[in-house]
Amino acid sequence: MKGVVVDSNVFIASLIENDVFYEVSINFIEKMDKEELTFHISMIVPIEVSCAIARRIGAKEADESEEIIHNWIKEKKVVVYKLNEKRMSESQNYGTKYKLKGMDAIIVQLAFELNLPLMTFDNEIIERAKGVQFFKS
Repeated sequence: MKGVVVDSNVFIASLIENDVFYEVSINFIEKMDKEELTFHISMIVPIEVSCAIARRIGAKEADESEEIIHNWIKEKKVVVYKLNEKRMSESQNYGTKYKLKGMDAIIVQLAFELNLPLMTFDNEIIERAKGVQFFKS
């Protein structure tokens, strides 16, 4: 099974039917569900997802998104990485080097560390993070 680092915007898009990336994100997540891919995420991703869903749709849906992600983690379809001091320092370096937002730098750092492609819809990351492999379906 191939691994891929996944940005929170992919999960968010899959939970909002009128999101411009809804279909793409659903198709991508189905690959994980069929065990074609293993998703690798930073521990910040579930936080970002539930907070974004709460803001855009509601608290009930945010709770449901949290439960879905936790089930995937239990099923080992999603692997979560803690933000330790080494990752923090490397994220700061990537963030300043590529002029990224803090949370984006954490995702980029994980892609570099694991040497895995990154799945994101964030054009700023795609344009600025030179050297990152991006997932192509």
